[in-house]
Amino acid sequence: MEKLKYILPVLFAVVINPALSLGQKSKFVSTLDITNSVFEKGLQHTDIDFYAGTLMMHGISEFAVLQGNDELLARVVGLYEKFGTGEIKAKGNFISYEAGGSGAAYLAYKSASNKLDEQVSIAADKMMRKQKRSPEGLMTAMSANNELHQVFIDMAFAVTPYLLYSGLKLGNQEYIDFAAFETLGLFKILKDEKTGLLHQARGYNGLGNLTEDNWSRGNGWGAFALAILVRDLPGNHPKRTEVEALAKQFFNAVFKFQNKEGLWHQEISDPTSYVETSGSGLLLYGQGIMLEQGLIDNEYMQHFKRGLQSLTSYIGSDGSVSHSCFSCLCPGKGTKQDYTSHPWVYNDPHAFGPVVLAFAQAAKMGITNIKPAKELGYYSIIDKPNVPRTYATYARGTDVSWENDRIGFRVYGGPSVRNKVRSGIDIWAKSVGYPVLDKWYKLNAQGKDYHTDRGEGHDFYHMGKQLGCGALAVWIDGKPYASETFDSYKIRQNQNDRVGVELEYKTWNVPGLKITELKRIEMEQGTNFFKVTSTLKSDQDVDITVAIGLTTYGKQEVQRDKKLSALTVWENFGSSHGSLGTAVLVAPAQFAGFAAANGDEHILVKVKTNVPFTYYAGAGWDKSTRIKKNIDWKTYVVNESKKVKFS
Repeated sequence: MEKLKYILPVLFAVVINPALSLGQKSKFVSTLDITNSVFEKGLQHTDIDFYAGTLMMHGISEFAVLQGNDELLARVVGLYEKFGTGEIKAKGNFISYEAGGSGAAYLAYKSASNKLDEQVSIAADKMMRKQKRSPEGLMTAMSANNELHQVFIDMAFAVTPYLLYSGLKLGNQEYIDFAAFETLGLFKILKDEKTGLLHQARGYNGLGNLTEDNWSRGNGWGAFALAILVRDLPGNHPKRTEVEALAKQFFNAVFKFQNKEGLWHQEISDPTSYVETSGSGLLLYGQGIMLEQGLIDNEYMQHFKRGLQSLTSYIGSDGSVSHSCFSCLCPGKGTKQDYTSHPWVYNDPHAFGPVVLAFAQAAKMGITNIKPAKELGYYSIIDKPNVPRTYATYARGTDVSWENDRIGFRVYGGPSVRNKVRSGIDIWAKSVGYPVLDKWYKLNAQGKDYHTDRGEGHDFYHMGKQLGCGALAVWIDGKPYASETFDSYKIRQNQNDRVGVELEYKTWNVPGLKITELKRIEMEQGTNFFKVTSTLKSDQDVDITVAIGLTTYGKQEVQRDKKLSALTVWENFGSSHGSLGTAVLVAPAQFAGFAAANGDEHILVKVKTNVPFTYYAGAGWDKSTRIKKNIDWKTYVVNESKKVKFS
């Protein structure tokens, strides 16, 4: 919720002027509306003290200096000023973020405001003196391991634009020279001679080794920095000719992989990988600048416009953005396949800045309206609510919830609800295949509680301070010790066919042990079960017993199956609610028996602290289409036990 303190005082025109709504049905959408709407949604999902937020702020800064955006410009400057006063403290590996990133330097260079000059100057000076350097003398991340010669293309985004605009503003040639040196140096190190594209990194999978990828956002980071040099490096600079030659070579290589939609894939050289929007947005931004500067043939204008038209399919009417790769630095061993299989996330923090940049650039080029290639939000959850899919969300400042086409679940976080609940997993019974979480939360906010079935299902499962469906406790001397509500969360994956949530539990009182838990939950389409990978962390490596619970209410039928290592419950909740099945499946090698306590049935497992272990939990409702009777649920659990994998 920390990000909200930057948003609430400054609601923007999309909110106060209904005429700008992207939700209106039209053959065309305006670049103004898209830029504004995506920025507003981005502020809800991206902290501006984080590098993905500084990219978005750079994009809105370029848009804000356009004629007619005076109110927006004042707002953006006001946000940057909070960095200078210390109200916002930057996170990350580069000193440029301390001033708010390259967008602040850009506005200072443009003389859009003199209020940012001092903080821009201070950070630039500090950067030159204190930013960590690679063996080649390039500025690199403070966390980089120089013994492994670690560099990555993101460095160009964090260094080049900031120093270029600081140098141009302050008349400091050293800054301008280093801006060119940084990006030219990175392209020399990371260039893929076979494709002409970029690899993301060196040294993250062994000394001097390059990743094998041509990753979309990685190439987008390079495109962003190089395009800015092309546009704003002075014409008489000694590196100007080299910069233009590199830009022509690189962008011509990039355009060879631009697909029929005008977009690029997650692994650019692999057209079977998914279309990736953050890389596509950055590359479209660069393409627009190359066209604007006359450095590529004008025939590419149609490709640029087609890309913008297709990008609207991934932008919701509320400004949401899908198909953006989750945070990624040399995944796995850095192979092409590792990048290809790296997931995209709905409204990932990286999603918004590239879209803002692409449409801001279009507006600068006089492109005021876009005709969507399909329709606005064609792939968006908000605009296609009745399409079966998996979905995860964080709601109300307390709930992490997830669902698929069969069932929904949630857990609670933070101290504000600890007097009511603990770490239990709640069940939202649904009878429809499409997502209901956002809809039910919205109805609840309007006073229409989700405990009433309006034809889609409802929440009737009340766990209180018990374990619910598949939460765990440490089992000591016949007693369960469960954690309090979660302390932090991450939605790691939010795709149409699978979701991934990470929860950290620190608030825990276990006799004789200091325990925290890192819990990873994964759920796919087409199943009633979710997978849990839990690591109970301690300063001691010890064997412990863990109880995984199913909360019951007194009308239950319990089946304890040692052979399957399964605990199954079927319970009738009355005519208005129906019957609900719950179950837990554990690894046979870890199975340690069954127990009951405090209204929970438990299946026990032997595990080691600091070593991950896996189990599955799930639920089925008799008002859904697949589970109608107790025997249906028992049969389903048996069949699932033959499919699950505990590695």
